[in-house]
This record gives sequence, C-alpha cells and structure tokens, in this order.
Amino acid sequence: SVGAGLLALVLWRRNLTKSYRAFTWYLIAECLTGLASVIINLVASRNTASLSFQILQPVIWFFYIGVALEIYKKCLYRFKGIARVGQQVLVFGLLGSMVLSVSTVQPDLESSRHVGALNVLYITAAHRVITGGITLFLLLLAVVLNWFPVPIAANTIFHTAVSFFFFLSMTVAHLYRNLTGRDVTDVMNIAVMAMGTCCLVAWAVGMVSAGEADGEVPPGSPGDSSWLLAQMEAINRALMRVAK
Repeated sequence: SVGAGLLALVLWRRNLTKSYRAFTWYLIAECLTGLASVIINLVASRNTASLSFQILQPVIWFFYIGVALEIYKKCLYRFKGIARVGQQVLVFGLLGSMVLSVSTVQPDLESSRHVGALNVLYITAAHRVITGGITLFLLLLAVVLNWFPVPIAANTIFHTAVSFFFFLSMTVAHLYRNLTGRDVTDVMNIAVMAMGTCCLVAWAVGMVSAGEADGEVPPGSPGDSSWLLAQMEAINRALMRVAK
C-alpha cells in the first residue's frame, strides 16, 4: 500500500500522471484501501475485517479495468477509431474468463461449510475472473501489436509488459488459493505482496519522462510493414466516420 503511494508520487515528480491517469488513480486507491484494511484489522473484529475485505476488493477491480482500457488506448492512440470499437474485446475476454473461473471453483464452493469462507472464496474467485480477463486481453493486444507495426512509446511498452506480469501473477496466485483451499491463504498473500512489490519497483525504475517520446516502427518488422500500417490507418478513418 505504501509502495503504491510512493510510486504515484514518483510518477507525479516525472510528470507522467497525466499520461497514465487511470494507473495513477489505481495506485492511490490501492494505497488508501490498503491503509484502511490495516486499520480495520487492528481495531475491529475478525468478522468486520472480513466484511471490509469483501467491500474494498470490488473497488480495486474497477481501477483494474480502467488501467487495462488506458493501456489499450495508449497503444492505439494513433488509431482512435479502432480503439473505440475494439474495447468490446475486453468485455468478451472478461466474460470468457468468468465462465472458466466459475467452472474451476465450483468444487471448492461445494466443499466449504463455512459461510464466511464462502464469501471470501466468492471474492477471490471474482478477483481471478477480473485479473484473468485482463491478462488475456493484454496477451491478445500484444499479439495484434506484434503483427501490425504500430509505433508505441517506450513507457507504454514497458508498462504493458509489467502490467501483464502483474495481472498474470495475481491470476495464478488466486487460482492456487481457490483450488488448494483457504489453508494456503497466508502463503498466497505473501506471494501476491512479493510479486506486487517487484512490479512496483519495476514501474518506478522503468517509467521515465524520456520514455513518453513517440516510438518508431518496431525493428524487425516485415517488409510490407508500411502497407500494413496504411491499412490500419484506412480502417481507422472508416471507423471514425461511422462513429460520427
């Protein structure tokens, strides 16, 4: 939580908060909800702490989706028409991930006899749904951008890569917890905290002011890269006309 707040401060000092507004708001929300959870755990009962966890987690999911949409828009900032239409991909990715998540956590739901544990399990399952959908979305985005030679700023490339690892690690950790049982919750929390800290450090080191310069066509692109880029621009113009 403190690390998220410090990273938001670093982005502000480097004048990157406007470029990554959704990411900055996520960091602030993570910091505030984390501090709130610590205080509640210290002064409130266990049931109250569990209830606060169930309330605060959906708040963070909202910011997760905002971060993913922001990455999408920054990767396709030159193609606003394509980006506007393609946001539906994220919705379908989340829905597909939800189906897979529900099918895998059902045995855990049936085996638990504690209502409180069930509530927490529902939250962790939903958390995996969101992070799994975003992970799939970022993977598909990387495949598309690898095929089409779209110029992307260095910060955006780095931010996308670290975000992919962040959401993937969260997905794997919650999957392990749901399939193994609540006995490994403490281990999962430690693993999530360690991986989250690594990502925070990577963001702090890798995202610099100079990295916001417009990128060039990625090296090693196929010989017809100019043709592919022209086709994307033509499609984008057509979609912009339709949107109007």
